Amino acid sequence: MSSSKDKDAILVPTVREVQQKFAEILSHGEDITWDLLTQNQGDVLKEKLSLFEANSNMFHWIWDQRKYTNGQSLTSLFFVMVVNDVCNTKLADQSRSWRLYPVFRCRRCVEKTGQSSSIDCCMTYVTQNSKCGNWNEFLLSPRFCHGVMVTPNRGVYKLIDGQVELKTYSISDRVLGYLTDPTDYSISPESLTKASKTPIDREKYNPGSAFGVTVKLVSEFSACERMLSLLLNPKNVQQSCDAIDLSDSLILFTHNTNNFRLASKIIKEKNCSSILANQQRSIFDKISKESERIEGKVDLIRSANGVPTKLQLKKVLQTNPEKRKQRKESDKDPNAVKENPPEITTIKVKDEDINLEIFGTVLKEHIVSLESFEILITSMSEHLEPEMFKLILQITQTFVEHTREEMCQQLKYYFSTESVLYQIILCIKKHYPSWNFNEIEEQSSDILRRVRYYFASSDPNSRVEFLKKCDKCSGYYDLFDSSKPDYSNFF
Repeated sequence: MSSSKDKDAILVPTVREVQQKFAEILSHGEDITWDLLTQNQGDVLKEKLSLFEANSNMFHWIWDQRKYTNGQSLTSLFFVMVVNDVCNTKLADQSRSWRLYPVFRCRRCVEKTGQSSSIDCCMTYVTQNSKCGNWNEFLLSPRFCHGVMVTPNRGVYKLIDGQVELKTYSISDRVLGYLTDPTDYSISPESLTKASKTPIDREKYNPGSAFGVTVKLVSEFSACERMLSLLLNPKNVQQSCDAIDLSDSLILFTHNTNNFRLASKIIKEKNCSSILANQQRSIFDKISKESERIEGKVDLIRSANGVPTKLQLKKVLQTNPEKRKQRKESDKDPNAVKENPPEITTIKVKDEDINLEIFGTVLKEHIVSLESFEILITSMSEHLEPEMFKLILQITQTFVEHTREEMCQQLKYYFSTESVLYQIILCIKKHYPSWNFNEIEEQSSDILRRVRYYFASSDPNSRVEFLKKCDKCSGYYDLFDSSKPDYSNFF
């Protein structure tokens, strides 16, 4: 009879099974994908890195690479797996004894068109302990444990006929003097099991935190390991993972700051990998169709959805200082959008029912995160008068229908309705803080112009005439001039 330990071991997925799940979540067929962060979205990257036991250098190494992408950040997460129980590299992907290391791939060189990076071009690779300027340097430099390394080629997850493409490399002959380095960080099946069975220790309600609670981290494992355990070992008994905890961790894969509804669905249906993969695929499908229509075959760039929680939006939308003294019961729940409500088509603003269909189909079809969009409009309905609510959506409709297409042609990446709506709200808050209806209506063209500038200034692609030939690969690069004037105050 098998021991309980043997039964647990059966649940450990093989290296190939793990990488297959990551590929289904982080890639789109054979396309090269990137996650975009604009100059003012560094906190999103910090939030992702906080899920690991990342040292401070990791953020600075990644953020510094913006000099190659016009001041914006283009990265993609992948995972290196190292096994030490096999010598034959052909057998490594079947091992169930592995260590997992997160790596961020950063765009550096591009093809001569300036729009798409080549698989053969230089890319920067950032690990917990190193920054490598190209793939060959990466294979020699990172301080992983001894064994056989299994990784997607050049850090690019590709699904060929539905199967992940993997490369193996022996790293057993390296002379590594880092093994006592306290910052060495890896994830193992053992640490995932421990994370899945350690209860969350929460302090009392704290309105200053994103979800109204303070979470005490357990030092034996990183914050993301609860989520990865649920993803990689779905049959394990999950005694600790709840919707709030999972929602915080999902930003690692979704590039979205609002994941509560997705987390709730994952926990309810107990099918983490397929639900997450399907959600990711739907987003990349939208981006892919838009990219093909605009340019043909280009890399897929996913912009960050930075719409905050309802609790944080309250500070942005608060138009009457006296109301700040009042605290509704609904304010205590920053996720007042229900877990799985029907799609909102009509919303009550004060005593008026407003049909959202009147703002056109284009606005609706470019919503990427329905949760973020509904957080925005429900927050608006609680703090704005009906006429102001309709005016802001009319301005959003105008931008999406008449300006968005032009911007997509120029920027070569997909941005969503909810991103446009949120930037319009921020623009009004900054430049028209009195929230005077007549003033905002009169200045609607100025608002559209400022929001257009915001998106134009987030272009990660350098102008073709400025590209220089790289002497290490077939690609081209440009160095962002950090001395250029800062026009952020304009927006």
